[in-house]
Parts: sequence; structure tokens; C-alpha cells
Amino acid sequence: MGHFSSNYSHGNKFNVDASDFDFVELSDLIKTKGHTVLKVQGVFTYTVKKKNKLRPCLIADHYKISLPDHLLEDVKKLLNDQEAIDLINDGKCGFKTSQYEDTKNGNGTCYSGTFVDIE
Repeated sequence: MGHFSSNYSHGNKFNVDASDFDFVELSDLIKTKGHTVLKVQGVFTYTVKKKNKLRPCLIADHYKISLPDHLLEDVKKLLNDQEAIDLINDGKCGFKTSQYEDTKNGNGTCYSGTFVDIE
């Protein structure tokens, strides 16, 4: 069993072997490639050991992309929705990147996105 399927609790739900994919932050990917709709190949959650905190992650564009914390619930829902898993495996799920200014907490430009249907 490979690294990916043995280290993430969702098991082998998706038709992608991301064991050799690099981890990147969503913000770094957007800064490098600009805003786009990424074709979702899978999602998972992982635990940040130092903080013992669950984080959401997206598999797309040959990367494991660390997503912002506010997308954790969406990723959890996807992992528990067989229809969504089937649509991801069929290449019909996208992730449309976006950005916003965090004026409430003073964090400046923040990066996010939404899951979208694609053909």
C-alpha cells in the first residue's frame, strides 16, 4: 500500500495516486498560476501534528493543496457523500479559486475557493 492510501483516513476513495505529489499552499499556487478552476482529483483531511489540528486538502493539478481552515467542513461533507466522490472520480468537480481582503482580522489578502460543477 502506498503512502497516500495508508496515511489518510479516507482510504482509497479516489482514482488518483498522489503519493508523489508535492504539498503546496493554495496561496502559493494562486500566486504562481493565477486564478483558475482546478479539476479536483480528490480531497482529504490531515492532522498538523504540532497543533493537533485537522486541515483540509485538495488533490488537483499534480499537487496536494492545503486549503484554508474554513473549507474543512466542505471537505468533510465531500468525503461522506458517495455521489460527490463518484463525480470527482468522473472528473466533474472543479475548485474555483478566489481571494478576498480580511478587514475583520487584519490579515490582508486571503485565498479561498468554491467547489463547482464542471463538464
